[in-house]
Amino acid sequence: MTEIQFNREYVPARKDLLHFVEENLNRNIYAELVKNPERWLEELNIINIMLTRHPLVGGCDPVPLGFHGLQKLGENVFLYRGTENRRARGLFLYSPEKQYNRWTQYRLGTNGTVHINQDFADIPVETFMPENFEKKSRLVKDKKRPIHLFEISRGGKTLEVYAKGSLFNVIELFEPPSWRLTNLSRVEKVSSKNEMDTSLKLAKHGVKVPTILGYYKSAAEEFLFLQKVEGKDPREYFDTHREEIIMQDANMLAVLCLLGLKKAGFSDFDDKIFDGKDLYLIDTEEIGDLYFPDRWDFREMLINPRDTTNLERFRDIQKAQFKKVLKDAIYRYQESLMPALNDKAAYISAFFEKVGWKKPSPKDIEELTTFSERYQTLDSHIGMMFED
Repeated sequence: MTEIQFNREYVPARKDLLHFVEENLNRNIYAELVKNPERWLEELNIINIMLTRHPLVGGCDPVPLGFHGLQKLGENVFLYRGTENRRARGLFLYSPEKQYNRWTQYRLGTNGTVHINQDFADIPVETFMPENFEKKSRLVKDKKRPIHLFEISRGGKTLEVYAKGSLFNVIELFEPPSWRLTNLSRVEKVSSKNEMDTSLKLAKHGVKVPTILGYYKSAAEEFLFLQKVEGKDPREYFDTHREEIIMQDANMLAVLCLLGLKKAGFSDFDDKIFDGKDLYLIDTEEIGDLYFPDRWDFREMLINPRDTTNLERFRDIQKAQFKKVLKDAIYRYQESLMPALNDKAAYISAFFEKVGWKKPSPKDIEELTTFSERYQTLDSHIGMMFED
C-alpha cells in the first residue's frame, strides 16, 4: 500500500477547553472563572495537560477589540470565539496594574486542524468540520462514541462517509484536594487519530481497511473520516466463499500478531465486512497491545549484542503467545467459520505462513485443535482479571 499523504488545514475549532469543562465538570464555569481567574487558569492548565499533554501558555497577541464575537465575561475577563481573526481566538485577561502588556491571551485549543488524504484534496475542507457535516448526517451510533454517516458529492458520484468521533472518559476524584477547582482525576480517550494510525499500520501489511479520507482534531473533539465499505456480514458468504474468508481471516490475525496487536472479540465478525472478494476489518477501536498486561523491557533484550538470553526467552514466550491467539480464534470459530478439521488445518497453515514459520506438522494441528472442557480464551481470562 502506498503511504497516505495528508494536507493539513487550520480551522476554527467548534469546541475548546472551556466547552469540555462546561460539558463534563462544571456547568457554571464562565461565572466562576470571572470570580477567580488566576486560580481557574491553574486548574485549566491541569485539565489542558490531561487532554492535550501540553500546558496552557499565556501570550501577548493583540486583543480583538471591536470584532464580532468578543464577549465580556466579567471585569477584565474576555472571551473571543469569532472567525474574523482566528489567531486571536481564546481567553483574554486584562491587568490594569501592569505598565506594559496588560492583555494576556490563553488560546484554550480554540483552533483545530483538518488533515485530508491528498487523494481527496478536491473536497472542500469545510466538509469535514463537525458543525457542517453533522447538519446533513445520520447518527448511526452514540452509545459509546458518536458515529455519523453522511454523503459527499464528488466527480458526479456520491461517497458515503462515516465520521467516527472520539470518546472522552472522565475519571473523577472522590475527594479532590483543596487547591483543585474540579474533581477531575484523569481523562481516558479513545482517540480517532490513534484508530487511524492503527488502520494505516494494518493496511501497510496487507489487511483490508476502509479508505481513509482524513481526520479532524481539536482539543475537545476528534473525528476520523472513513469511506463506507460496500459488502455484507462474512457469515452470509460461508456457503460460497468459505475458503477465501478462512485464508484472509488467518492472514489478518497473523498481521495483528506481527504488529504486537490484539483485537478484542476478533472472532465475532461484528467488525468485518466481505465484499465478495476481500475481507475488511472496518473497526480498529478495540485493538490494543498483544503483550498487555506484561511489561517487557525490550531495551534490555537488545542493548547487549553478545548476550541474547533475554531475547531468546522472549521469542519463546512470543511464539507461545501467537499460538494462544491462534488457538483462541479456532476455538471461537468451531461453530461458524471452521466446523470441519480441514478448515481448521487450512487456517493454521495460512497463519503459520504469514508469520514466517515452517509448515505446521500433524502434531501442531492436533495441539491447536484439541480443547479441554474448561478451555479459556485470553479475552475471557483478561475479562476475569478486571472484574470488580
